[in-house]
Amino acid sequence: MNRLIKRCIISISLLTVIIKISGQDLDYEIVVYGATASGTISAIAAAREGMNVILIEPRKNVGGMVTGGLSHNDYGDRTVIGGMALEFYKKVADYYDKSLYYWRGPEPHVGEKIFRDWLKEAKVELLFEKRVVEVFIQNGYIHKLALSDGSFVSGKVFIDASYEGDLMARAGVTYTIGRESVHEYKESWAGRRAILPDGHQMLPRVSPFRSEETRKLLPLINTEPLVAEGEADNAVQGYCFRIIVTTDPEIMVPFPKPDNYNPDQYALVKRYYEVHPDAVNIVHIWPTLPNGKTDMNSSGPISTNVVDGLNWEYPDANYHRRDEIWQSMKDYTLGLLYFLSYDLSVPERIRKETQQMGLCKDEFVDNDHWPHQLYIRAGRRMKGEYFMTQHDLESDTVKYDAIGMGSYNIDVRHVQRTWIPVSRFPELHYEVYNEGYISIPVAPYEIPFRSLLPKYEECRNLIVPVCISASHVAQASIRMEPQYMIMGHSAGIAAAIAVKEDKPVHKIDISELQEKLRAQGQILSLKENPYGAFAYEDEIIIDNNMKRFTEKTGIWRGNETEHNGRFQMNYSQNDNHKGAFTFKPWLKKSGLYKLSIWYPSKESYSDAVNINIQHKNGKTQKLINQQKDGGKWISLGDYEFESGYHKVLTVVSDETEGSVVADAIKLSFIK
Repeated sequence: MNRLIKRCIISISLLTVIIKISGQDLDYEIVVYGATASGTISAIAAAREGMNVILIEPRKNVGGMVTGGLSHNDYGDRTVIGGMALEFYKKVADYYDKSLYYWRGPEPHVGEKIFRDWLKEAKVELLFEKRVVEVFIQNGYIHKLALSDGSFVSGKVFIDASYEGDLMARAGVTYTIGRESVHEYKESWAGRRAILPDGHQMLPRVSPFRSEETRKLLPLINTEPLVAEGEADNAVQGYCFRIIVTTDPEIMVPFPKPDNYNPDQYALVKRYYEVHPDAVNIVHIWPTLPNGKTDMNSSGPISTNVVDGLNWEYPDANYHRRDEIWQSMKDYTLGLLYFLSYDLSVPERIRKETQQMGLCKDEFVDNDHWPHQLYIRAGRRMKGEYFMTQHDLESDTVKYDAIGMGSYNIDVRHVQRTWIPVSRFPELHYEVYNEGYISIPVAPYEIPFRSLLPKYEECRNLIVPVCISASHVAQASIRMEPQYMIMGHSAGIAAAIAVKEDKPVHKIDISELQEKLRAQGQILSLKENPYGAFAYEDEIIIDNNMKRFTEKTGIWRGNETEHNGRFQMNYSQNDNHKGAFTFKPWLKKSGLYKLSIWYPSKESYSDAVNINIQHKNGKTQKLINQQKDGGKWISLGDYEFESGYHKVLTVVSDETEGSVVADAIKLSFIK
């Protein structure tokens, strides 16, 4: 049930300015709490506007999940990523000497170096390993923060960019935790979900009990009873550590045995493989990062995700309890990897496969190669000036005070592992299932500045770009790191305007804010230019995962684990010789265009792929050999096209031998 609550490094030398002061009073124009990617960019954006800025981080690293294991960033529609978020990804591309978005994100140590160098350049001061313990607020304004070392930090505008929203909560700002019911905001995807098949669901017939006689639950199962389908509860998405792993023996560190390792904690894993001995490994390694590394995400029915109820407890727990939960989740994950590697109850093929994996000796070198950030997918959510819901992502997508755009699926990882009665005639069985997963596509939508602001009567100099004002469903789309960076950029500029004009953040001129953001490349709308940050004019490139400009029939899977010759981060591959992939760009002007295609090459690909080109004068067919000449632009000729949306080129997979791939096309205006 929702609760509305109100309450009164990288080890190499980096010459970032770091303050080490205890028990003193500090005074800044802008105070940013939480060195997440959002907070880091907030601080840099404000400092670029001439502000005196301090960035306070409760731990000892910058970048949050972007440098803490979530290197494999989820983008959604990349055309809406502009401003300083795009600047960050350009820095990543420059570092690796690759095209923009060739890698989804950098290795953690590289990402942190980029952020730290950026902070140094902007002259942002840093204060590490300090937690906010009290917020002093008077007449609706925060005056100063009390930190865990006895220091006090004063400021004119405050930004809470932490994943937990602790500054916001201690300022007495109203917030909520958990899932709303389907009735509260008339959201079809709200509330407790039905138990349905999905990509991470338990296979059937696994009992939750140690024995049918005692009915005592096995570990890793949430003891909370299920509410009715569609009803509200306290559930938040599963938490995990996004571990950077490798199979490269040159840099691999074997998974260590935790000090308090208890194999009984994984009795459910043992039972799962007893019931389903042919099941695949519940952890995976796909080389999707530079230098043969993998950002290990949760996958499968029992995974690195913690969904036993500790995730529900974490958001409102005190600092001591949070530290205990954090350590418990780390111990669970390390223990799971060790159990899969060595426990004899695990099938031998799984043990051998897991033993080939390990941590990376060049990552998180000051933390035993373990990520410094817990993946807090959801926690507190502010109840602010504007509360975003599913409708703002699907229908009411245009906002007069837009400060950025979102585009990612409504993506909810399982919130709990539970058990339900299943009728298997002539008996009734109790079986383990996961609950809460949804992934619902949305079109790009505008994010209102009001959703970053507390209610005016509660606080007038606070901006919250991470724990924003949104429902469980809406937050599930907004929560992606590129969007956090977009909102962080906007928060930093808004804070600077408020300081310069000596106004509440609610009263700044939204037109002035938007003008500054546009000048800095932020994408506020796609009305003027549907290509957003790409801003195509005479040369238009459509990549395979630009969903608004492509369509497909048949099964096309994204291939990101093969790097040679791809355009940007992946390409689409059809292996069953059925279907078609169509590129349908929007052309601003009619005329003659040079049409080119890009695809990777491989011997297992088809040597006779039909390409259908539709143009002003009719239809032209081409035959291409995808076994050779890949990894570059290949001209298909010059054609006349009318302005507007058009299905320009279709890659046909029917009746071919070998796989067919679709990667990118380019139209270059001639006259």
